[in-house]
Amino acid sequence: MLDCQRHRFALPEDAHYLNGAYMSPLLDVVEEAGIRAIRGKRFPVDIEPSDFFA
Repeated sequence: MLDCQRHRFALPEDAHYLNGAYMSPLLDVVEEAGIRAIRGKRFPVDIEPSDFFA
């Protein structure tokens, strides 16, 4: 059985999220990656060709 993974999400303590068919909460690490990606697009002149091929 899968152990509780609540600590990986930004969910309120009193919330029980059961429906992941339409939209589910993001893992904290996914949220952080998305924020980094958006911030990286603020200054397109700083994007280098090597950023496309990691």
